[in-house]
Amino acid sequence: MRPLPWLRAHAGHSAMAGGAAALLLAVWALLAPARAPLAGWLVGLVFWIGIALGALGLLAVRALTGGKWAGSLRPALGPAAASLPFFLLACLPLLFGLHALYPWAADPGVVPVEDIPRLYLNADGFALRTLLALAGWSVLGWWLLRRPGAVAGGLGLAFHLVALTLISVDWMLSLEPRFFSTAFGLATFLMQLLAALAWAAVLRPEREGDDPGRAGDLAGLLYSAALGSLYLGFAQFLVSWYGNLPEKAAWFLKREEWGWIWLQALALGLAAALPLGAMLLGRVRRSPAALARLGPPVLLGVAAHQAWIVAPAVGPWALPAAALGLVAVGGLWVGLTYGPVAARLEAKHGQA
Repeated sequence: MRPLPWLRAHAGHSAMAGGAAALLLAVWALLAPARAPLAGWLVGLVFWIGIALGALGLLAVRALTGGKWAGSLRPALGPAAASLPFFLLACLPLLFGLHALYPWAADPGVVPVEDIPRLYLNADGFALRTLLALAGWSVLGWWLLRRPGAVAGGLGLAFHLVALTLISVDWMLSLEPRFFSTAFGLATFLMQLLAALAWAAVLRPEREGDDPGRAGDLAGLLYSAALGSLYLGFAQFLVSWYGNLPEKAAWFLKREEWGWIWLQALALGLAAALPLGAMLLGRVRRSPAALARLGPPVLLGVAAHQAWIVAPAVGPWALPAAALGLVAVGGLWVGLTYGPVAARLEAKHGQA
């Protein structure tokens, strides 16, 4: 059985695995300090919503620019974009655990004294921005799936990039509020595109006998997203380091300590070096099966990179919690997305 039908057939098992992992995280949070399990949930949330938002971004680009490249990917990307309302529920542990996870929520004194950071980082603003962004993304997903067009694509991309910049800063960078990067939102956007493309490659909506140009389109998009993510990630490091900015350099220094640096090396190897090297081979670019084998390590690299951003702010226990969080959020998301959501799309539009 091909991956996409298999995923639909086992959606219920996926949801049960996710529920069990979520229960373990909840028990952990009740029996011990809650920051590590909340950080684990955050890693899972960021990773899986990244696939859904990457799918949304690709559909918006397709609506704006046209082209045939997205047609064969729609069975994988459509349910992911339609699943965004799920994250309105999945973000609730983050909102209820705000004071346990984020230092600025527990002690406003850790925020820099400048007026803008103090006014921006507060519990009400965090919750309002999160809910508005998720509601907007949910509406945008519905719009792009049912009424695609240049207007939907253009307005959707504009909203998406602004909302993503705010939410990526809120959810991840504000764990250490003295560090800020103006390129972080765009880097997150490219990483999400990479994750969504790798996910589509894993699900293999194309067949070996299909037009090889379609596999080549996916390969080219994967290559571009990996290269763009690598460039922006390095640019953030270069500007902070050579700009002689101590607080920004401290953020990177913490993540260069033993253990964390190997996590980032794993991320760079799997999410950047591997796809960039593999795409140099014509037999990989033209083969849906080869791209499908490439997808899982790329996804693992993306997850490792996001854990590298979040976990050092919390401590080493955030890593096993992140593994549980990836299973918890992912199991519930996959069970919903490729179960009832995919079935509904298929029944209404014949596209899942």
